Amino acid sequence: MKKFVLAGAAAVLIAGCSDSGTADADGDGTITQEEVAAEVADGPAVAMRAGRWEHTVQFSELNVPGVPAGMEDMVKQQMGSGITTSRCMTEEEVNRPNADFFGGEKQQNCTYEEFDRSGNRMTLRMTCDAGNGAKANVAMDGEFGSDSFELQLDNTVTGSPAGDVTMKGTISGKRIGDC
Repeated sequence: MKKFVLAGAAAVLIAGCSDSGTADADGDGTITQEEVAAEVADGPAVAMRAGRWEHTVQFSELNVPGVPAGMEDMVKQQMGSGITTSRCMTEEEVNRPNADFFGGEKQQNCTYEEFDRSGNRMTLRMTCDAGNGAKANVAMDGEFGSDSFELQLDNTVTGSPAGDVTMKGTISGKRIGDC
């Protein structure tokens, strides 16, 4: 028991001496045990490595209004089997990849509304130009490391000729080499 108390006290002292000041989450000048525990649990943010990354998107749910059932089933089957693309990430992007890095194939003009990383957790909210006046609102949450990631995906496309299209699934990625 004494070891745990000493370790906790040491963590408080170390956190109090850090230059980042992030352990004092509420900014009141006092670092509580809860704030230290949260800091230790989150750990430092991990950076992804620069290089060529392969992404696979698999959709588990797809709702396209007005599409005949047979055609929707065909689209669901094709999208459920996965779509794989690759992208390069530069050294400048390792701490905050360009929003297009997480977009679909040929997806451009994506912008972040939210980009949060803590330890190995990542939360993204972005909007992408889906073409022809349509806009994709994308939410991703999950885990990542220096050489891989897996994020749950919730995507709504508005302004498409079919109406609002919703898609849910997983996007996973792995570093496959240099660019």
